[in-house]
Amino acid sequence: MGNSSRRGLGPRFLGLWCSTALSDTGNGIFLVGATLFAIHTLDSPALAGLLFTLAAVPWLVAAIPAGIVVDRMDAHRVIQAANLARAAIMLGVGATGHASAVVLAVAVFASGVLQTFVDGAAEALVPELVGRDRLSDANGALSVSTRVFYQFLGPPIAGLTYALWPPAAPLLSAILCGVSTLCIAAVRRPWPHRHSARGKIDVRSGLRIVRRSRILKAAIAISGLTSIANGIYLTAFAVYANSDTGLGLAPATYGVLTGLVGAGAGVGAYLTSRAERLFGEVATMRLTRVGWALLFLSPLLRSPWLIAPVMVVGSAFGAMWAVQAMSLRQRATSPGQRAQVLGVFRTLTYGATPLGTLTATTFQNTVSSQVLLCTAAVLTAGAIGLVPANEQTPPQVPR
Repeated sequence: MGNSSRRGLGPRFLGLWCSTALSDTGNGIFLVGATLFAIHTLDSPALAGLLFTLAAVPWLVAAIPAGIVVDRMDAHRVIQAANLARAAIMLGVGATGHASAVVLAVAVFASGVLQTFVDGAAEALVPELVGRDRLSDANGALSVSTRVFYQFLGPPIAGLTYALWPPAAPLLSAILCGVSTLCIAAVRRPWPHRHSARGKIDVRSGLRIVRRSRILKAAIAISGLTSIANGIYLTAFAVYANSDTGLGLAPATYGVLTGLVGAGAGVGAYLTSRAERLFGEVATMRLTRVGWALLFLSPLLRSPWLIAPVMVVGSAFGAMWAVQAMSLRQRATSPGQRAQVLGVFRTLTYGATPLGTLTATTFQNTVSSQVLLCTAAVLTAGAIGLVPANEQTPPQVPR
């Protein structure tokens, strides 16, 4: 295993990774640039909040249909078509110079829908490009792309480009998404199973696959509880950090702490395969629950100098779960099923996040933010009981 861990993942995977990194950066720049345009140019903070919502809604309404399409087509062509369409949308927004609220809303929602196709196709491609023993390495690399390029680099680049010239943010996003289609060309190869899958469309096939798999059901339950807990944390921390009765942080300090979560998550994604080799797969899964609990409890330390390192460590361990969940899904499904299962997974788990935010909002005036943060930590730590008791990974479904 030591020699395997040092080998590269191959030129085809490198093409997929570069394509993902470029399109994730463009997506991050576009969304944050759109919100800055809404706040500063259109003077509508409410529109900014709506844009973030519209960026997440596609995972609830389009993930399953997108998975069906991806599993019936050549995945690299799906990525090319989706990113070209996103580039066209972003170019249209930037070319107008002064987009209306309706144009921004439609563009962000449409870009989010196309993102469900890109993510589904990328996850479906990974097992075709690397060996089964390298899934954690490859999935970790893809997750780093999302964490670092979308969450960590995209926002500051958007702020800089918007300050220089507001239309520059969507124009730069369009260029990055367009170039990403050239990188994915390195992944070209036939995918016979996708052509043979054409026939009657059954939107329930992904649900049936999940229902029959104990591993997939456990992974969805773990991710669902974490999504609820994260929704509680995000709402409670925003209030606690910015109120005079809480931490009373300056906006810049709050922004830095929020950004550190993304930075820690990127480090954790990169180190996932190493953690599995050091601690074992199951022990690492349990550590991810401890990591999220630490992150959710970190604001109780009150000092930003203490909060920051705990946030980084907690998010690093917590983010390893996203990589492990990808590997679990890929090992438990066969080609022609993976994107559909991802669609079901994301729909159910992302759909749980509003339950957390609604819970925190409902009880914000009756219980303290500290209690809500502790509740989030207890929920995610309780998911340790759902982690499999042994390290037997699910057998791959015969092709």
